[in-house]
Amino acid sequence: MRTKLLLLSLLLTALSAYSQEYIFGKVRSEFGSELPNAVIINTRTDEKVSTDKDGNYMIGAKPSDELRFVKSGYERASTKISIGNYSQPLNISLTQSAYLIEEVELAFQATGNLKKDVKSLDPPRKVVALNSSMDSYMRTSPTEPSPKLSIPSAFAPRDFNAGQVDVIKAISALVGLVGKTSSSPITKANYAETQEFYRRVKNEIDLSFYTSRGWTEEDLDRFLIYADNSYSLAKKYRKTFNIAAISSEMKMAYQEYIKTHKVGT
Repeated sequence: MRTKLLLLSLLLTALSAYSQEYIFGKVRSEFGSELPNAVIINTRTDEKVSTDKDGNYMIGAKPSDELRFVKSGYERASTKISIGNYSQPLNISLTQSAYLIEEVELAFQATGNLKKDVKSLDPPRKVVALNSSMDSYMRTSPTEPSPKLSIPSAFAPRDFNAGQVDVIKAISALVGLVGKTSSSPITKANYAETQEFYRRVKNEIDLSFYTSRGWTEEDLDRFLIYADNSYSLAKKYRKTFNIAAISSEMKMAYQEYIKTHKVGT
């Protein structure tokens, strides 16, 4: 009988130790309603999970780890894990963020005053912004070399320098090799660098291609994580931040993303 009680005690102790590797809880709004599809991030491990339709979640964490709770339309919340969080659910309440009422555009109505009516015929601000973005894109350097005209070798004039060593080219090649060996290799972005890269993407790159399809901020966050994991965007561009290259690779990621994900309205 004592042997059975000892084995049962050891089993319960092992189960208790194992359960302390995970945090359970529920995410609600400030009014008490469950929030599905909220994202929970462990800032130490970069592990990300989402709440189910009832707002429940489960994520691996150790004491002193920081958990971040993100939901589109709500203020973000963070909390540090303590020993007491393993014995009871960690429930989080998110406060709804302030939002602006969407601008309503009225149809043009002529007043009979030619000076006023001409100003009303100016193109919309969205069209002006799109044209500005296209103009900026056209001014960027092309990523592919342009075709060049060349004379077939059979009709080319005789090269009397053939077989001679071009000293200038040799020196340039040597300088290029030295530059390559001295340049630092591309390294993987850490959590802080990745978050800063996401922030610059949302602030500096025109995302109207996605928002015009009804994408919310949460949809964009999920897509950025997917595009970064698929094309290593933060790793390659967090320091150089080539807007044209980032936009191009995001478009390629979008073509793959929409095949397996349902987003927008």
